[in-house]
Amino acid sequence: MPIREIATKTIAFVVVFAALLTGGILVLYGNHAYNDYLNGVLGWILVALAVATGLAGAGIILGIVRDARQRLGEEALHITPRGAPPAPPPAWGMGDVGRPGSGVVAVSEHPRGGGSPRLVSYSVPSWDAVLLIVGLLAWTAIFVFFFAPHCGGTGCT
Repeated sequence: MPIREIATKTIAFVVVFAALLTGGILVLYGNHAYNDYLNGVLGWILVALAVATGLAGAGIILGIVRDARQRLGEEALHITPRGAPPAPPPAWGMGDVGRPGSGVVAVSEHPRGGGSPRLVSYSVPSWDAVLLIVGLLAWTAIFVFFFAPHCGGTGCT
């Protein structure tokens, strides 16, 4: 079982679920103007997104577990039962080696069949998510400190 993958995705989905749910609850029960009806809708949308995120996370994690179990079943050794005891070897040796149509390909013959599907995979480096988060935090800090209006003791500039 891919325990590390399950653990990291569980933590990620729980953090996102908790953030959305907390945000939705704070928007619903927080202070706002008496005629601001958008906060109620926004709060329920955030709660609905939290529930959708929780369900999606549970589905993805259950899919990972199901896929791991299926892969273990495919990798298990399967032996086809014989209907009878094995036959003795042929009197001339180990079968039709070298005879026409025996399955041994000579240089002058055309190759037959062959090959099997192969899994192609790739890996993503683990530092790209950290780099993305640092970049987004830097982007936010730059725009907050340099482009947002600054409010001092006398008012906003």
